[in-house]
Amino acid sequence: MLFSENWLRTWIDPQVDTEELAHRLTMAGLEVDAIEPAAPAFDNVVVGEVKTVRPHPDADKLRVTEVFDGETTWQVVCGAPNVREGLKAPLARGGATLPNGMKIKKAKLRGEPSHGMLCGGDEIGLASVRDGLLELPDDAPVGKDLREWLDLDDAVIELGITPNRGDVLSIAGLAQECSALFEAKLEAPETRAPEASLDARRDATIEAADACPVYLTQVIEDIPARGDTDMLIAERLRRAGVSTVEPIVDLLNYVMLETGQPMHAFDGDRLDGDIRVRWAKAGETMVGLNEQELTLEDDCLVVADATNPIALAGIIGSQPSGVSGETRRIVLESAHFTPEAVAGRARRFGLTTDAAFRFERGVDPSLPRQAIDRAAQLITELLGGKAGPVVEAAGGRDLPAPAAIRLDMDWAERRLGLPVATERAADLLTRLGCAVTREADVLTVVPPTRRFDLAIPEDLLEELARLIGYDNFRAPITRMTPEIGLPAATDNTTTRIGDLLADRGYFEAITYSFVDRELDAVITPDSSPIELANPIASQMAVMRQSLWPGLLEAVAHNQKRQQPAIRLFETGHRFAGSTAGAARESGELAVVAAGHAAPEQWGQATRPVDFYDLKGDLEDLLEGLGLGEALAFRGCEHPALHPGQSAEVLIDGEAVGEIGALHPETLKTFDLKGPVFAARLSLAGIDARPLPQSAPLSKFPRIRRDLALVTPTTLGFSELAATIHAAGGDFLRDVEPFDRYVGEGVAEGHQSLAVKLVFQNDERTLTDDEITDTINHILENLRQHDVELRG
Repeated sequence: MLFSENWLRTWIDPQVDTEELAHRLTMAGLEVDAIEPAAPAFDNVVVGEVKTVRPHPDADKLRVTEVFDGETTWQVVCGAPNVREGLKAPLARGGATLPNGMKIKKAKLRGEPSHGMLCGGDEIGLASVRDGLLELPDDAPVGKDLREWLDLDDAVIELGITPNRGDVLSIAGLAQECSALFEAKLEAPETRAPEASLDARRDATIEAADACPVYLTQVIEDIPARGDTDMLIAERLRRAGVSTVEPIVDLLNYVMLETGQPMHAFDGDRLDGDIRVRWAKAGETMVGLNEQELTLEDDCLVVADATNPIALAGIIGSQPSGVSGETRRIVLESAHFTPEAVAGRARRFGLTTDAAFRFERGVDPSLPRQAIDRAAQLITELLGGKAGPVVEAAGGRDLPAPAAIRLDMDWAERRLGLPVATERAADLLTRLGCAVTREADVLTVVPPTRRFDLAIPEDLLEELARLIGYDNFRAPITRMTPEIGLPAATDNTTTRIGDLLADRGYFEAITYSFVDRELDAVITPDSSPIELANPIASQMAVMRQSLWPGLLEAVAHNQKRQQPAIRLFETGHRFAGSTAGAARESGELAVVAAGHAAPEQWGQATRPVDFYDLKGDLEDLLEGLGLGEALAFRGCEHPALHPGQSAEVLIDGEAVGEIGALHPETLKTFDLKGPVFAARLSLAGIDARPLPQSAPLSKFPRIRRDLALVTPTTLGFSELAATIHAAGGDFLRDVEPFDRYVGEGVAEGHQSLAVKLVFQNDERTLTDDEITDTINHILENLRQHDVELRG
């Protein structure tokens, strides 16, 4: 929001400079984004009056003028098309400096002397509605310094207003805020509603009272033909970033900036019958003031006459009913539209209007009468015309009064950490417009109707903290004994997990917790996600139930940019449960791998990553986390993974995650080029390791025996190894596979698996008979799994 500092100071004038004003506003939560001068630097430019105009003898497009500056009449050569006798315009006298750095000196133009320069708006950094000279009003004081007369030594301040503070989107709202901030007196301009001098009226009916509780109309007739908007009004609009359009429209914009109440005017001769505030009919159309054709839906609130919609309520009027320079009779509209009736409709049609911006955030429902009186006053005083009575539409409803809030100042002091005198708190809240009554140290506060954000005691604490100033809060100095703690030796932190994966060539990714509903359903089709009530975008509509969707989208993004090898991991939270109230939040590690298994090199052929590459990385990770001995894998089925290439990850026999190749349908949905492999682990399942135990190295030799076993292909190695370890006793130290054969000589559905067994005793050398007896015992136990020694 932009506003003129000097305009604000006509309402309230705190005894601080611009910088201090901006600082206090920022510290009160109304962040100042920028401070700019109202006009660029120039000097020695005054109000001049053109006395005579004659053609230049040697140039068809130039005119020789006599211009009076209040003391002297100067000859000035001018080429502007609108120069004429009696015109008042800015005159840059000899010695003047313009914003572009030009110095005005006496010169000859095609042989004619010129003492100064008549200026257009763009030449001195001001807006102008027409090409040529900036035309000043007839009552402009000739010879007056232009900067002083137009109050150009002003600052334009830009505020970043948060959505809950729609009450300060006006000079009146800012002045109320400054009254409390600086404890200064507020003096609003007097509003004198014109007396009704005619009986003309336009009745209205409200058919959607919940969306529009208040709707006022007033007819103004016999408005004379008009020229430009009053210079003071136009300048204040310019400094607020609002372009001048037409005097009636400009005055309504001025009232909106002054009071905060958006208004609209209809051409009274273009309306058909009385006005109705109703919901649109699906498919109904309206041409907006911007000449855009709008196809309305049944949740759009409209203002209509007997035939057609004449405005999209609170957003934009219709072009056929709009005010123009030919309009002589208008119908003023001043209404309260609820935020729910306006929110989202402007964006739906690609519209951005000041009215919608305000109504979406909430406008004071008590403003319509005040605003229509002020608008009628300005129109009749500055433009002319006769006003009819203000008519309130039938069918409206009473607005509920703000609820009283009880504020215990003892409680407030404990919560704020700062003592605030009850009298001062009452004064500050009163200056904000609240009605305050006191009983001992308890205040009963009724917020003003413009403050939708004040509902509970904590809201009042925020107001007191803002007004006192956050920089006045000081933390009490107390004695403390710092305690430096160390993480437990058994903790596996996400930092350590990340370091181990980075050592394996993986890059950490951070993706959104919001994902596309369809992508989430591919990974977790058997459960419903938590839906967001107001998602940022359609592809971020639900809370993720797995970290895979975000990582897989990152893989697709990298593949489209020709990355040959992709290794990504993420630690974060997943959200299970179909509603926020039943949500279960848990930590998860997700890992994905795609592309080349290793960088291209001369030593080995390039090959794509496979299941065992990711499985090996996972084994190394868990080994580094101290969980290698507890790790096992078991075949499983997962809806997003390829059958036969997926497994559960087990820690001490408990499932903590899955690993596998993505299913072809999953690859297609995410637009991936396969193969792509993914794994996930519950952080709760790997967050602790057994405490390492030291042991001396054995002085006795290790003995290796190799077995060629015929096993069913359905038997996982982890189950085979567990049986061997259980039967091998304390001296069996290691079991590892080193070869696999399937083919001739091996029955169908079976495989030949070569396994290395390593035995060692810490107290003596093992004998061959002991090793042979142990191996025979192992083979006997393996027969329960249909495993035989290969002949």
